[in-house]
Amino acid sequence: MGAGTDPSEGSALAIALLKYLADHAALTIATTHFGELKALKYDDDRFENASVEFDDVSLSPTYRLLWGIPGRSNALTIARRLGLKESVVRQAQANVGGASEDVNQVIAGLEAQRKRQETKAQAAAKLLESAERLHQQVAEKAANLQERERNLQLAQEKAVQDAIAQAKSEIAKVIKQLQKGNVTAQEAQQATDAMNQIAERYLPTRAIAKPKPEYRPTVGDRVRIPRLNQTAEVLSIADDDELTVRFGLMKMTIAMQEVESLSGEKPAKREEPKPSKPPEPTPQAAAPLIRTSRNTIDIRGSRVSDAEPVLDQAIAHSDGAIWIIHGHGTGKLRQGVHAFLQQHPRVQRYELAEQTDGGSGVTIAYTL
Repeated sequence: MGAGTDPSEGSALAIALLKYLADHAALTIATTHFGELKALKYDDDRFENASVEFDDVSLSPTYRLLWGIPGRSNALTIARRLGLKESVVRQAQANVGGASEDVNQVIAGLEAQRKRQETKAQAAAKLLESAERLHQQVAEKAANLQERERNLQLAQEKAVQDAIAQAKSEIAKVIKQLQKGNVTAQEAQQATDAMNQIAERYLPTRAIAKPKPEYRPTVGDRVRIPRLNQTAEVLSIADDDELTVRFGLMKMTIAMQEVESLSGEKPAKREEPKPSKPPEPTPQAAAPLIRTSRNTIDIRGSRVSDAEPVLDQAIAHSDGAIWIIHGHGTGKLRQGVHAFLQQHPRVQRYELAEQTDGGSGVTIAYTL
């Protein structure tokens, strides 16, 4: 626009025409070398600059559209590269108006800034890609860790179930061995020891908490006196837990419980030594009550009068408990057995057996 005539008039005519088109046309695209037209966008926001990138080294266009940056004139650069006499180029450069040269420098600065922004944008894109890749790796590792924790938990649960089953099996073997025949006190103690060993092997042990060290100030320590809001130095400690302290030029005697450490710990009370007691004898482990053929009597179908001598003899030879199988029936035999046990001098107490051991059809009598 405006070419082929005086540049000043041509540029003035082009500006007027572009403003008219901006008022009446939806879109106008114009090419120009006039610096005045390149500056038009800074006076009127209806205009925008654009240019096609030009490589100064190869003197060829790159055909990249640069939005927002006007093209700068490269006539003098091309003339110098094409071999025009240097003195002529310098003279031409001197003849170029100052405003035109300033515009070219501004445009060159904008192009350099655009290249820096492109470099930073490429670096940011690589960084984002690396971050996304790292996030994916972390997510995969977290998923693998959760899967390992689940598998470990299942393995631990299975190990616990196996240990319980093994313990039950060993306990059943001990009970079965005891039920085979006569049980002496030594065999009962051996059974108790076996049970204890099974418990130690399979039951979880509780961790013993370590006692926390108790704070006791010593001579030379720095302590706080909360009621005086002072920090003092311990000079001496009496046997009755009284401290002689100094802060500034003052000395005073104060009780141990009125101070604390610089971290806020309260001093522990001194424990008086307790008189030693003679060791108490360790009680012998009681033999477990286990049902066998010797301590079990079956009186089902008997009369109460016939069953009483049998019960009396069984109680006389009992060393802990007897299992009396009287059955259910009408309940009269059970009532008679209970009445007999209630008045017997060697019977401490009696109770019906567990459901798995006969329930209301069996009575267990505990003897002296």
